[in-house]
Amino acid sequence: MSRLRKVLYPDVFNGKYILTHWDFEDDLKGILERSGRKADFWGKYKQRLRFLDERRTRCIQRSNWFEDLKHTEELYSMLFDRNEKNIRILFCFITYQKVQHALLLYAFEEKDNKKGSRYSYKKGIPVALKRLEEVMQDG
Repeated sequence: MSRLRKVLYPDVFNGKYILTHWDFEDDLKGILERSGRKADFWGKYKQRLRFLDERRTRCIQRSNWFEDLKHTEELYSMLFDRNEKNIRILFCFITYQKVQHALLLYAFEEKDNKKGSRYSYKKGIPVALKRLEEVMQDG
């Protein structure tokens, strides 16, 4: 399956529907290692992964966990509140090698609207779209 990966982190999630870009796990680990809130985050992350795995494109019905990004046609965001460092995970739904998947593309810590902040949707969306393009070229 080229360089796409199953969700590796947390280890206990074992779904087949959700895949990740090859750099995604490093993004997420980097955020959590710096945060000091790793233990608090994992339970909520696993809940959202299970919900996404079960509900698939209907996940956005749970609007406090998922949102359809209005400025793009293909991207969605998995949401974690400020207690979890305001982490955002950008993802999409794709058909990859003739199979439907959710693809986790980019994790970042959203900061308050600071002008030019490298931690914002404005900066994160282009990274996610570039990664989606890489996946589709690779597949």
